[in-house]
Amino acid sequence: MSKLLRFLVDHKLLEETTPLTAYAVAVDGLGRDDSFDTQIDSYPRVQIGRLRRMLDHFYLREKSESRLFIPYQHYEIILGENESASATEDVPDEALVSVEGPAARPVELDGASSSLGGQTRRVRPVYVLAVLAAVVLLAAGTFYYLQKNDGVTAAASATTIAYPAIVVKETEGIVDPESRAKIAMAHSYLVGTLEKFDQVRIFEEDAGQAHPSQYFLESSILNDSADRVQLRLVASDTREVIWSSRIEMTSTASREAELDQAVIEIAGSYGKIAQHELSKYRDDFAPGYPCLLQFHQYMRYRDSANLEPVLLCMDSSAQRFPNDAYLMSMLAIAKNVAEQFGVEDKIAGSGKDFAVRAAKLDNNSASATFAIAQSAFYEGDCRRGVSWGERAVSLNPLNSRIMGYLGIYMLTCGMPEGEAYATKALQMDSNADLAVAAVVAMQKLRRGEAEAAQELSSKYMDSVPGSAVGLEISYILSSAMLGEKEEARKAWRLLAERSGFPETAEPRVVLNKWIGNPRLRRELEADFKKAKLY
Repeated sequence: MSKLLRFLVDHKLLEETTPLTAYAVAVDGLGRDDSFDTQIDSYPRVQIGRLRRMLDHFYLREKSESRLFIPYQHYEIILGENESASATEDVPDEALVSVEGPAARPVELDGASSSLGGQTRRVRPVYVLAVLAAVVLLAAGTFYYLQKNDGVTAAASATTIAYPAIVVKETEGIVDPESRAKIAMAHSYLVGTLEKFDQVRIFEEDAGQAHPSQYFLESSILNDSADRVQLRLVASDTREVIWSSRIEMTSTASREAELDQAVIEIAGSYGKIAQHELSKYRDDFAPGYPCLLQFHQYMRYRDSANLEPVLLCMDSSAQRFPNDAYLMSMLAIAKNVAEQFGVEDKIAGSGKDFAVRAAKLDNNSASATFAIAQSAFYEGDCRRGVSWGERAVSLNPLNSRIMGYLGIYMLTCGMPEGEAYATKALQMDSNADLAVAAVVAMQKLRRGEAEAAQELSSKYMDSVPGSAVGLEISYILSSAMLGEKEEARKAWRLLAERSGFPETAEPRVVLNKWIGNPRLRRELEADFKKAKLY
């Protein structure tokens, strides 16, 4: 990373007019050979992304007036004002976060004027060179330490959560150059894709990272041509194999599709790592990562018995880990859930404030970006919600929670295209939130596709344990629409009983226990009236 940083700065100081390309970064900056193909290997983009995040982490703590930026989707490095040194909590979120990347006021390095919002500044080259020299020395000297500590200094480590770490190990014993190239591309793709998930931390094999919850992602070739590769996720302390899969490497398309699926299964909110970690923290509502695991479980199954302890531990987590971007993004959701059920006092602060803080802490986080989108949706600003939601999807197109809930919010806004997002979330992740499956089933039901709605509801009700109220409701209504009144009444009796009411209770009473959205409750009450179950 220090080598890459120095290369970018040297290029800028030489006042080269030709923009840097991925090929130049790979060959000249990172030492790849002249045959490097940027069309099939994302290595330079992945490394630039790592460097961008390390710079963001570094300057979040280093309260200097100026800082170095790598604009999103660019290879150029620029000098600008350090927003974290002067930002205040009462600044509107539009001023703190940018759709294109971290908030920055770029300053041209050739002494020319630059302007933003009507303000024009000139910076002398001598000053720029001095600042760059000081910053590079300071940053380069600390990067190795930052990399070993996940970008968090010892002083700040107490305010951020220790997420599970994945060490992506190199494949050993490959002699054939073509096979080596295939494996290198797969390795680079895995690292870049895994890094998009906020609830895990990714390290190269030589990072020397020690972590209480660490996993090795190992690979081995199954034939001489490396057309098939075996991936294994191994717990570092016990050497237990948590997950394994065979990956077809015969083409770029098949390789990337299968690696995408592998990453979803490993790093998703309900993936193998989360499930393995949950087994350690069963019924543990301690602040930090255990609480986040419980919050994810609540969001998936919506078990009302866990709502209050989840909200309380999320509030405690906010006090203990105020500098954790992912936690702040989840707190924005938790606060909105609390308000829906009339227990907003369980979490101090507002959902929008949590979302803004998350975006300030990590502007390139998909979860933080989606927290801004959700706040906009909750304020009734559907256009802005979609804009931020689609950016969140672009930051991590493999996050089924973001994909699914963007679809739900769009449908709530009367945008039928939201169903495509929700459906895709179910297709790419078998562990997607049950609320997403329920919404898709209800959409089918409203179009008169009762059989498809019943099949989808039944599939998810049978495949997962715990509460699945939305699916039960769609199953009841679709069964009634198909004329299967006895089946519908049986399912209704079970739901009413679990809710603590007799089967003769009005749907309004039962729905009020489970459904926080008043408009949705009214719509479902009307659906039950049409079903004529009693």
